[in-house]
Amino acid sequence: MAALAYRLHIFDGQYEVLAGRCHVVVLDLSLPGYETRLAQQLQALTRDAVAANEPMDAPRLEVRDAGTGAKVLDWTAV
Repeated sequence: MAALAYRLHIFDGQYEVLAGRCHVVVLDLSLPGYETRLAQQLQALTRDAVAANEPMDAPRLEVRDAGTGAKVLDWTAV
């Protein structure tokens, strides 16, 4: 599978935070190591959300296809 563009949506549980911002990454989800990149993105977006006074008790990412918006992966750092 080739690297594709994905849009990241960050949530605190069920509530989407930083909804007005666009976060796009290019990933190949078939290669090992994409988890590290998602962990880095989750950490950075959590920092941004806390700085914006958003609650962040249970941060998670939804990885969506940048073109269609279809959810590809629901991801939480372990």
